[in-house]
Amino acid sequence: MKNFTYRSFEEKENIEAIIRQRRRKVNRQQIISGCILAIVLGSIGLYIAHHIFYTELDGYVHVDANKVRTPFDIYLDSVYVKTGDIVVPGDTLYSYYMLDMLVQQANPNEEPGIIVHNRNYSIQYENIAAEISVLKVTIAELQKQIALEDHNIAFGLSQNSHKLDLQRALSEALARLRALRHELAVLGRMKRDTDTYFPSGRLKADGGVREQLYDNRNATDMRRAVSYRLASDSSIITEVFAPDHMIFFEKEEVMAKQHLNLEANNLHIVAYVPIDKMRYVTNNSRAIIIVNDDYEYSASVSILGMRTELIPENLRSYFSKKNTAVIALLQIDPGQTIPFWTVASGLPVTVRIRNYHKWEHSPSKPDYLWFTTGVGVSTIVNDTVTDDTHFVPLSEFLHHTDSLINDTLTTRRDSAAVTPDLRPLAGQPERVSTRTENANRRAEAKKIEAKRAAASKSGSKTTDAKKQTNAN
Repeated sequence: MKNFTYRSFEEKENIEAIIRQRRRKVNRQQIISGCILAIVLGSIGLYIAHHIFYTELDGYVHVDANKVRTPFDIYLDSVYVKTGDIVVPGDTLYSYYMLDMLVQQANPNEEPGIIVHNRNYSIQYENIAAEISVLKVTIAELQKQIALEDHNIAFGLSQNSHKLDLQRALSEALARLRALRHELAVLGRMKRDTDTYFPSGRLKADGGVREQLYDNRNATDMRRAVSYRLASDSSIITEVFAPDHMIFFEKEEVMAKQHLNLEANNLHIVAYVPIDKMRYVTNNSRAIIIVNDDYEYSASVSILGMRTELIPENLRSYFSKKNTAVIALLQIDPGQTIPFWTVASGLPVTVRIRNYHKWEHSPSKPDYLWFTTGVGVSTIVNDTVTDDTHFVPLSEFLHHTDSLINDTLTTRRDSAAVTPDLRPLAGQPERVSTRTENANRRAEAKKIEAKRAAASKSGSKTTDAKKQTNAN
């Protein structure tokens, strides 16, 4: 009776309300906790399932960039393009002057070679012109002596032998005159060609030194010596390193540009394959290249295991001591339309490959390449008769594969030539001989299987013979 407490009806209702409120709060907390637990377990399940069914590799896009370099020392005059411009073949990239020419031009004690050649041609031209004048006088005198000799012979005052000597000398003089005239014409053309640049020589008429490029690069004589670098292909200017009016030495970069045809610039995807994931990647694997949440495209492995590289530090795992990965090169599948920036050189991408999928194996491209000591690189071949596998040297495998493909194409051409014309006549419904086509397919399949079995047997015999020889 001491612990008995009397509660009124209102107090009992308040206690029941408090209990119901607490129960609702507990139920709400249980629902929230259950949802959180379901989300966590679902995320863990998706993560585990994703890693079971897919293998994701780190990689990047590789595209060769074109570096525009100077083939010799130049003085850059003007750059006619800027970053982001699209150029086509024939567009002017920049103008320049030959630095060697400017160095010679800057020395008041040294004349340019073209001026020296022009002066030598002028001297030779004047000498030959004077020699022609003297030869003309000689010819005129010989003609007079021959006329006088005719008169003396007519009166018996001279013999005919002297006339013959004079005629011989006249013929030689005329031939010499023709040769000198031809040489004079050639020297005249060369003299005019060398008059194109720097016609007034190194010095002015008043004896002062001519203006240099640094003093007045718009001078008429200087503008005649300017050269231009033209674009050889369609491309985008990605970077310009060259300010105007600067000296660039041989093989220095002036600008960089990117071909519009990226496939001509060795476009491919480079993927880092850790050693413990090599079992998921083959030479016939296909992959999805993920750029971001918005863009992805498909690709296929072209080369696997030709070299290794160190994994970049930002991509290394803290739980692995092996920082070297096998390199896989992937070619982007044709017929895809993607933004240009998604194939920019050096762009990091994720390569996703399915772990459980039967790829279409190419007959001329084995999944893996193996190495047999004493034999060389080999591949696995399935024997269709015994259903066994054995190793065959890669050279023999490729040889038999090429022969098989050629024989298949020949068989198809022969069957197409022998098959009668099944086109319907006018006014008749179109009809196809299904039975004939099936028979041709079965015959062709039997021939191919027989040739594969023969190739496998010959490969196994060759391998057994080589092993027996090595054992002996």
